[in-house]
Amino acid sequence: MQTILILCGGESGEHEVSLQSANSIARFLPKDRYRAIIVGIDKTGQWVTGDPLLQNADDPSAIALAEDLTPAKLENRCLNGEKIDAVFPIIHGTHGEDGALQGLLQMQHLPYVGSGVLGSAVGMDKDLMKRLLLHAGLNCAKHVVVYNWQETRPSYIDLVENLGPVLFVKPCNLGSSVGISKVSREEEFEKALLFAFQFDTKVIVESFIDGREIEVSVLGNERPEASVPGEIIPGGDFYSYDAKYIESDTTQLVIPADLSPDCVSDIQEIANKSFRLLELWGLARVDLFVEQSGKIWVNEVNTLPGFTNISMYPKLWEATGLPYPELIHQLIQLAIKRFQAEELLQRNRL
Repeated sequence: MQTILILCGGESGEHEVSLQSANSIARFLPKDRYRAIIVGIDKTGQWVTGDPLLQNADDPSAIALAEDLTPAKLENRCLNGEKIDAVFPIIHGTHGEDGALQGLLQMQHLPYVGSGVLGSAVGMDKDLMKRLLLHAGLNCAKHVVVYNWQETRPSYIDLVENLGPVLFVKPCNLGSSVGISKVSREEEFEKALLFAFQFDTKVIVESFIDGREIEVSVLGNERPEASVPGEIIPGGDFYSYDAKYIESDTTQLVIPADLSPDCVSDIQEIANKSFRLLELWGLARVDLFVEQSGKIWVNEVNTLPGFTNISMYPKLWEATGLPYPELIHQLIQLAIKRFQAEELLQRNRL
């Protein structure tokens, strides 16, 4: 039986989402194959463990790390002296999804679920990600980058002339709809920009794509496979953070999406191509728009998507025929296989 370290929490605005994801993974981890150790990283960066680790575990609006937990130390492939076989680092956002944690785990010579340093960093930066996808000929919404240090920033009028009358303002290095605003009036723009700068020094302003919101899950390493697509029908103006994780009953998830077989095939091909282009491993959720004309746009690629019981990534695989516990098992085994191949290369380099 292998011991799996589930890492959750973290120092980003997606701390609580990560706790929800870890709670679900621990609950459905195949108990005949694996034993779980759960470690939380609090909002100051401290690693802690304990039983129970979480309080209000079943309440997305109140979930948190428990109090009076024990410090956790990762050293020599061991957690507090106990050997670890693989890590499931389900930490969303800053220092969990951007390559920082992945670099630490590689230096510890530990297999871990998900993409490596390069893929994680590129997938986290919406600007760089879109530039690579556009260079490869994929459709992405036109965007402009704004930095908080710029003395002269593009005006709302200039952006509208360049991008269209409806704009999305987003922190560049963040996920799960945190800090995002939809803007259609000049008086809203500065407020949206200031809001986004609370989360990042780099903000992207994007064109609005009038299309159906489609998501597809990708699984694999060198030869990734894509799930059936699902459609998001948000109850509000767009698929916000609260709509995903707090007020999920206001959002309709249609799985599988009502699309033609040819459209499904094109979406899956685009998702797999995006996965390979960005040098991703293990898993990713690819978010797209499909216009009425059939034109497909890549919105973004999430390298560590939510793994809660209401998250699209596992739901899409379940609809494709891969149950949640088996999905977790496959992700762990993909991580171990990639680790073994990379360790062999490293020995050859010495």
